[in-house]
Amino acid sequence: MNYCLDTNIIADIFRGNSVIKLNLEKIQSDTLFIPPIVLCELYKGAFLSSRIQDSLQFINQFKTSVHFIQFDENACLIYGKLYAYLQKKGKQTQEADLMIASIAIAHDLILITKNGKDFINIPELKLEVW
Repeated sequence: MNYCLDTNIIADIFRGNSVIKLNLEKIQSDTLFIPPIVLCELYKGAFLSSRIQDSLQFINQFKTSVHFIQFDENACLIYGKLYAYLQKKGKQTQEADLMIASIAIAHDLILITKNGKDFINIPELKLEVW
């Protein structure tokens, strides 16, 4: 199976969360992906933190252990459809989260997050909440 990591999972790895690390070890043989939005959020957090250099070093090391997945045309199409669907249902999701979910759906990835409530209303999304 292939997985897409949400920003909060990676942040917990940086913070040394042992449960997250154990869960990642269980899927170690599987392929891990991150979309550009997650990388943007990681850099944003790094530059807002009091430990900028430590955060940047972690990001640079972490990038070598994952694959990057693009926000391609199909993911953009899915995003547009999902945005309209959720708006009509009155269940809008943060735009960054919807972009991450759209990329995961477009590339048939399971999204791993700590915040299931942010993604629960998105149809067709394969989701694991840690």
